[in-house]
Amino acid sequence: MGAWLSNPDLDSEGGQQKKDPTTAGREERSRSRLLLPSNPIPEMILAVLFTNTDGNILVERFHGVPAEERLHWRSFLAKLGADNLKGAKNEELLVASHKSVFVVYTILGDVCIYVVGKDEYDELALAELIFVITSSVKDVCGKPPTERLFLDHYGRICLCLDEIIWKGMLENTDKDRIRRLIRLKAPTDA
Repeated sequence: MGAWLSNPDLDSEGGQQKKDPTTAGREERSRSRLLLPSNPIPEMILAVLFTNTDGNILVERFHGVPAEERLHWRSFLAKLGADNLKGAKNEELLVASHKSVFVVYTILGDVCIYVVGKDEYDELALAELIFVITSSVKDVCGKPPTERLFLDHYGRICLCLDEIIWKGMLENTDKDRIRRLIRLKAPTDA
């Protein structure tokens, strides 16, 4: 038989314990960050951000990033792009990493694109992802976009992102399939 694991939320008779309302939220947050084999944090794409060349955010998608950390990521990525993307060529990939978190970013026309991943989504996987994103944006806009052109096609670009990334996981990489899906037609199996 396996060892009995006690549940900290139950008292000795199996009933629910009363929680102090001032510390209940902190306990839940700290417990949810523990890496338990039964509740592993999935390997995922943490963020996709589009900014203009001034660092203003045009589109952002976060997956598995707590709300209190999103502001930090926004400012970090905008500063990273401001420092490194000046003078970069269209679709030239730049890479940054810290521990197990990777950032791949590029410029496409007047739009800067950042993708952040961890673990399985290393710089090579993110490079593939950013290639799919840039080719989809060029396909939707017809050319490398200006900020105005990007915002004119905002809805279709968001649909592309939804088809490429689903819940922090890479879903579709085939450009023709993505094009069919954003037209809201069912794909045919060949």
